[in-house]
This record gives sequence, structure tokens and C-alpha cells, in this order.
Amino acid sequence: MRVKTLWVRDEPLQWILAGRKTIEVRVAYPNLTRLNAGDRLLLNGRYRFVIRRIARYRDFEELLAHEDPAAIAPDWTPVQLLEALRALYPPEKEALGVIALEIAPEETYGAAGTSGFLGEAPEGLPGAPDPYGAGASHSHGSHASPDVAGG
Repeated sequence: MRVKTLWVRDEPLQWILAGRKTIEVRVAYPNLTRLNAGDRLLLNGRYRFVIRRIARYRDFEELLAHEDPAAIAPDWTPVQLLEALRALYPPEKEALGVIALEIAPEETYGAAGTSGFLGEAPEGLPGAPDPYGAGASHSHGSHASPDVAGG
């Protein structure tokens, strides 16, 4: 089981914590392509979630053809979501591919009989916050993260 810290902006984080956003979208950076269903996420170094499902797509249009946009950005139309994703990621980043992570709070998933990672965070998690999420390579100088639209 892998534990990955992801940094999510405030509005999408609130959607996630309220249970309105269940799919986190990222471009397929190498460190994210190693994730598997069952791996754990530590959102903003604090909130424990489990990856229930991972789907990979060629681009944002294919993502939106197969995933429910309301599960990604509940207050946005599909057109707004596509525009936001493209504003965050230039074409060369989108060309890496797109990953949709279906997530659930660890307590919910753990209740279904899966061993949890409740309690203290395991040793080895990054100590200092990395605004790009443990080695993810984002556009130079950009603090925008894909969490605005996808996660």
C-alpha cells in the first residue's frame, strides 16, 4: 500500500470533505501513474482518503466523455470544467495523459473491511508541505493545481 500526499485548493477540498466531489483529476505525471486502487491519499497533509478506482484517459475531452463532471467539480458546467483544466495545464502537460482518481474517506472505505490507515500518519510522509505534491512537476512558476477543476 502506497501513501501519497496531494495538495488540494480550498474550494475543491471543501467539496471533497462534504462528499460532493469524489473524483480527483491530475495529469499523468510519473509519480501519479504508480498509484493503484487501494493506495491511500493524505490530502493537504491532513485528510485521509483511499483510492477506490483509477481511470486513465488520453486527454480532458476523453475524461469528460467517461466521468461525471459533477463528481469532479460539482458547481461547474462541463464547459467550465474543461476550460479550467485547460487553463491549469498547457497542451504539453495534457499530452502526458489524464488520471481520474475516485476517492472515498478512509473511514468509509475502511468500514467495508479494508485495513485502514487511521490514527497517526505513517512515518516517511513528507514533513514540510510541498505545494506541488511530493515531487509532481508542474508548469514552471505555477501554483495552480489541478484540484480546482479535477482535484
